[in-house]
Amino acid sequence: MKAVFGLPYYSKNGVIGAPAHGRYVYFSDPKTAHAICAILNSSLFYAYFIAYSDCFHLSDGLVSRFPLARNVVEDITLVRLNERLMEDLRAGAEEKTINTRDGDAITYAEYYASKSKPIIDEIDLLLAKHYGLSDEERDFIVNYDHKFRMGLDELEGEA
Repeated sequence: MKAVFGLPYYSKNGVIGAPAHGRYVYFSDPKTAHAICAILNSSLFYAYFIAYSDCFHLSDGLVSRFPLARNVVEDITLVRLNERLMEDLRAGAEEKTINTRDGDAITYAEYYASKSKPIIDEIDLLLAKHYGLSDEERDFIVNYDHKFRMGLDELEGEA
């Protein structure tokens, strides 16, 4: 998952705007938006996505049905972690341009969440407390699908 606070960079033929295929969730205050953004970028949400979706489409219904732990969106530490995550994602983003068959030039910011894994791990450690996860459950979530998500080749010595 890659969720961002605010719009990511996107332009079509030099006109900056909202990404054509983005999904949007709106909140009345920035703190709630940051907390939800942190959750959507967490390994916990990724495991939920894999378990309850087609593993490709992120639907509004899937997001709205994610169970929120009591007071998690009010946790200022979660808000601060997401602010750090957004800074880190944007700092590591690369500008990419593609040319469509219709002749349009689309330029966008490509994010690499794997570069921000230490911050995502901090988010998951905090979420584990909110959700009352055991150490074993927490470790499973933090390391869930790690090689695939981080773009790693098979580890040495594995068949």
